[in-house]
Formats: sequence, C-alpha cells, structure tokens
Amino acid sequence: MKVESFHMPSIVSDLDLYYCGVEVVERFFTCGPHIRDRYLIHYIIGGSGFFDCHGRRYRVGGGEIFAIFPGELTYYETDPDDPWTFCWFAFGGRRSKEMLQRAGISHDVPVRRVHGGDAIRGYVELLNETLHAYPSRDLPAARIHGALYDIFAVLELSYLASRPAMPAKADAADYVGKALQFIETHYQSPISIKNIADYVGLERTYFTKQFTKATGESPQQYLIKYRIDQAQRLLSTTAMTVGQVGKSVGIPELAYFSRLFKKVVGVAPKQHGLRLQAERRGAGR
Repeated sequence: MKVESFHMPSIVSDLDLYYCGVEVVERFFTCGPHIRDRYLIHYIIGGSGFFDCHGRRYRVGGGEIFAIFPGELTYYETDPDDPWTFCWFAFGGRRSKEMLQRAGISHDVPVRRVHGGDAIRGYVELLNETLHAYPSRDLPAARIHGALYDIFAVLELSYLASRPAMPAKADAADYVGKALQFIETHYQSPISIKNIADYVGLERTYFTKQFTKATGESPQQYLIKYRIDQAQRLLSTTAMTVGQVGKSVGIPELAYFSRLFKKVVGVAPKQHGLRLQAERRGAGR
C-alpha cells in the first residue's frame, strides 16, 4: 500500500515541500541506486532494512530516520523477513541546511533515532490529505509550512534530548537562527550586514563565515533573495507598483531594485508582473 502526493512551490521560501508519502513496502522492496535533486527524509514506522550511502551500509529500523542529500548516490532496501513501513517527505528552501543542522542530521550522520517520531507520520499524513483536498492554486501554504516546521520541531527536540548536558553556550546554529529572525523581521528597513552581526553579537567577518557555512549563502545573498522573494509575493497578491514593492522590501531605489530582481528571478519586475497577470487571466477562462 502506497499513498504519495506531489507539490511544486510557485515561490522559493524558507522551507518548501515537494512530495511526501506513506507506504507499507513489499518483502523484496529496493530503491536505487539513485541521485536525488531534493533533500529527502524517511521515517521508519516499523520493520527494518538497509540504507547505503558514502560507501557505508546502515541498518535502519523502527523509530529511526535516514536522510538523503541532493547529489548523493544512495540505495536502500527492506529486510524481506521484516519489511518496512515508512513515511517520507522531500523538501528544499533557504532554511533547509539550518533545519537539518539543528536536527543533528548531516552527510556524516544521515541516520538517527527519533524520540517521539511517531508524530512525524501524523504530520506527513496531514500533508498528504492537504495536497489531495485542495486544487494546486488554492493550497493553504500556512498548513503545509506549519506541518514541515512541526516535523523539524520533533527532529530537533529529539536531537537536543539526546545530547549530553553542556554548559550554556551559544553555538553557530544559535547565531544563524537569530540572524535569520532578524532578517525576516527587519528586511523592510535599510539594514546592513554589520547591523545583523551586531545584533547576534559577533564580529562581521566571523559572522559572515559562520552564516555562509550554515546556509550555503553569504548574509548579503540571503538578504537579497529574501527581499526578492517577498517582492514576488507582493507582485502576485497586490496591485502595488514596482516602485512601491521595492520600497516595501527595503530597496527604495527603483533602478537598483529592478536590477537585483532581474538577477535573481531572470526577468524584470514589470515583466514578471505582466506574466502573473496573464497567468491569472488564463486561469480564469
């Protein structure tokens, strides 16, 4: 028995769902070798099997996850004498690396036991039901994003509970998390990277290094992409002019805003707006 749903986000956000599912696999189930272009996490509800990655073989059973990173060659199979029941979800987005880091999941540690992991199945089933219940253009994004964050909350809390008690000390993930919150709260203002570094309490060069290592993007790149993401949202949901949108996302200079928008999206904001209008007219026919 297999239930699977697919989703193609229209705008890149902090955490995006691409597909998810639940399956009771057959005795001789195998998958791969494959290379994925999305992050993919399987949670084992019951049964046991094997996950091959980076030349290593992991035995994975009930209550554990295994994670696949984009570009990795992986293979997995169930134990025919104890077949898996598992659920999975594929995701991406700007905060993917940070969320995985907070959950203690990495290339070196792709398999982890999850305390309270049965809740993950409920969230995946909720995602499945949501994707089946709504036409693609009317999907409740807040429910999808909320379920993904709930899953990562389970993973993160389990990881924190498994770590030995340590003296209170902020690590890189704490600094990066604070920086992301600052950007999301203040992107409409003329903030600088020094403003962000000062807020988290780090020297600018060191902060930039830690942020880039955790997210794969420099703070400046992340801030620009976040602002342009919000600009796309405004262009698609409001009647604001291009100049008004630029000011609303913290880039008041029209020419500079248009140049950045085209660099990130591939077309100028005016062309993007016209394309969205044409798509809406087509959808209304």
